[in-house]
Amino acid sequence: MKLKLDTKKIYLAMAEKGLTVTEIAKAGGVSQQAVSNALNGNRVGKVKVVPAICKALDFSAKDIVIIED
Repeated sequence: MKLKLDTKKIYLAMAEKGLTVTEIAKAGGVSQQAVSNALNGNRVGKVKVVPAICKALDFSAKDIVIIED
């Protein structure tokens, strides 16, 4: 089982809200690099990254996490 983020949905929401990766990181209390890594598909990262993105964009984890077999 592999987890990945629905980056298309995330980037669309970021554009609609006018938020940058840095602003998402600050709002969620994680590093900008952690958010960048997750959005670039390098790795979802630490457990705190998904909640940080959800908090900043007003999503639930179910909205942005894709589970692949």
